[in-house]
Parts: sequence; structure tokens; C-alpha cells
Amino acid sequence: MTRYLLIAVFVLIGAGRSISGQFDPDGIFLTWKDDPATTMVIDFHTQDDALREPVVDYRIYGEDPWNTASGDTRPFPYTDRIIHRVHLSNLEPASLYEFRFGDDSRIYRFRTMPADPSKGTVRFATGGDTRHRKDWMDRTNRVAMEYDLDFIAWGGDLAYADGMEERVYRWIEWFDSIKETLIDDDGRVVPIIAGIGNHEVRNHYYTRHEGYEQTDAWRKKLAPYYYTLFAFPGQPGYGTLDFGSYLSIILLDTDHSNPIDGIQTEWLHQALEKRKGVKHLFPIYHVTAFPSHRNYEAPFQRRIREHWVPLFEQYNIRVAFENHDHTYKRTHPIRDGKVSEDGVVYIGDGAWGVRTRDVHSVDETWYLKRAESARHAIIVTLHGNECDMVMVDEDGDVIDRFRYMLD
Repeated sequence: MTRYLLIAVFVLIGAGRSISGQFDPDGIFLTWKDDPATTMVIDFHTQDDALREPVVDYRIYGEDPWNTASGDTRPFPYTDRIIHRVHLSNLEPASLYEFRFGDDSRIYRFRTMPADPSKGTVRFATGGDTRHRKDWMDRTNRVAMEYDLDFIAWGGDLAYADGMEERVYRWIEWFDSIKETLIDDDGRVVPIIAGIGNHEVRNHYYTRHEGYEQTDAWRKKLAPYYYTLFAFPGQPGYGTLDFGSYLSIILLDTDHSNPIDGIQTEWLHQALEKRKGVKHLFPIYHVTAFPSHRNYEAPFQRRIREHWVPLFEQYNIRVAFENHDHTYKRTHPIRDGKVSEDGVVYIGDGAWGVRTRDVHSVDETWYLKRAESARHAIIVTLHGNECDMVMVDEDGDVIDRFRYMLD
């Protein structure tokens, strides 16, 4: 009897039913494409035979009645899952919302961002290289969640599936980790901004594909999961998310599905020019310009320093977030190839949920201020002109701090 009861439970869960009988999606992922103060993109995953529509009910927490929004669907590559994607708009800034997937669903929550945070704070976590092992990803996720985050921004190398069909299980585990550890006890789902890294792409870099063209079709061919699973940045694989005039996140592609130079660099120049009045402006990308483990003279690193670093310096970027090396690092402020008080600080280097690597000697590496082998999350708190960062390892211990104040 016990055996058959367990089988029945597994069937219910596999069909998107919790043990309580409520509908619960196989995966859930929140992000933005537009104004984070007034919009939200909600993805939920079901099996293709679950007979669910891409519909979300939502309302400001505690209010009646429910509003309803519909969206569209797309197949989750190489699985029998369906991605349901619903865009909510005309929301109230700085408000707590609740949402559900029909009246038989568990109720979840999200927060919209403030239009003007002058009377409060905004806090997000950043890092990259998120999953060699699910338990490592879970561990850093839980540490980051202790800081009541508004959102997370990851700079690539997410599930380590390399665009390959036989590694799709890594994406399933990745979304399982999000559902299990990035939803708080009250059901609030933390939105995520996801950049592209070499492990999102078949063969890691576009240069390894004969006949490559800088088109939507080619990019999706190289990174079939990345361009299907995430609403932002979408094509062409880089983009900017603006939080009023107080914060902009710029996601970039370090030679994975787009060249660093040419069109992307021209776009970056225009994006920075357009945002000269934004208080806090953070480029986030995968490969490092100032590596803590890899070769400083490697071609990808040199190309970033040649094409992007001069723009960061021209537009007085205070901090750029890098990843890829599976370590923690913070550089001295750098301008014109040397340490300078008015330079850019580069912080990373992508060790959220992966095996760590040895670091260069800080004493013998001119640009390094701090470096160590540690899985970690970077917690960024913005309050007006002030930015405070605390770097915490997977045990919750503080391993570094950094702060700047705008003039």
C-alpha cells in the first residue's frame, strides 16, 4: 500500500501538483525587460501535458479583486517542459504584489522597485559562475537571501550546459535551485538578471564556429537555452536595464555569441553616453579584463581592455563586475593602465557555486588589491549617492568590503 501511495504522490508532483493538491509550477523565474518600478516578467514552467494556459492573476498584496494577464508559451529546449511567459505592466512602484497561476495555485509575491529611492535603499546581489554543483549554488543562494535582496544580477556561466542537449539536466537543476532557495518564507520570488558566459554557448566562443554571422539566428544556434529561457536581455545578447535615474545595469557579451568589438562596442558607447546622468552605473560581463587567475595577456582579456575599458574610464564608471576566473578579487582603481585614485575598480571573479581556483599573488600583481579562492556573493546596497558592498562567502562570513560616495 505504501509503495502505491508514493507512486501516486510522484505522479501528482510530476503533473505540477504539490502534495497538498495545489498547482505548483515545475520552475518559476522573474525578471524585467522594461521599467522595474512598473513592470515584471513572470515565467513559469509546466510539463507539456499539464494543460495550463500562460495566465497570471495578480494584485497589490491584500487588495481585491485579482487582475488577470495573459502571455505566450515556448518550448524549453530538449525537454517536455513548456515555458509560460507573462509580462505585467502598469504596476505601482515600490509595492508588494501577490500572484498566482489560477485559483488552484499557490500564491507567490514580488516587489516592484522604487521609482525614486531617495528615502530608502536598494539592495542586490551579484556574482557569476553559479552551478558546478547544485548544493554549492544552493548554499550561496541562501547566504545572499539573508540580505533581503531586491534582485540578483549574474554575469554568466549559469548552468554549465554549453548549449548541449545531453546537459539539459543541468538547467533543470539550476531552476530547481532557484525555486528551492530564492523564494522566501512568505513566497516572495527574487527577480534575476542573467548575463551570458562561455558555458551558455556551444564551443564557448563564436570564433570557433565556421561561417558565423552576427544575426539572431546564429546567436540562438550557439546558445539555444540562453535565448529561450530568459526574457532579458534577449537578442542580441547584451542590453541595459534602467532603474529610474538612480541605477543602470549593463549586461555585455565577452565574445560568446557576439564580438566584443565593432557593433557591441559602438552600442556600449551610445549606452554610456545616454546614461551620463545616472547615479550608479554597473557594467556586468563574464570574461575578466583584469584576471585574478587567468593570463593577463590572453586575447579575450586584452580585447576587453582595448575596446571597453577606455569607455568605462571616459564615462567615469566607478565599479565594473567581472566573472569567469572562479575566485574572488577586487582591484585597485585603474585608469590609463595604472593605479589611479579616480580609476575604475573591477570586482568579481565569478565563484558563486563552482570549484574555486588559485589566485595570482596580490603582492606581485600590480592591479590586485584583494584576491582569494572563495565561493561568494557580492551584496550591493545603494542609498542616494552612497554605494556599500559587502562580500560574503558561502558560510556567510564577510571576506571584503568596499564603499564609494558620489560627488
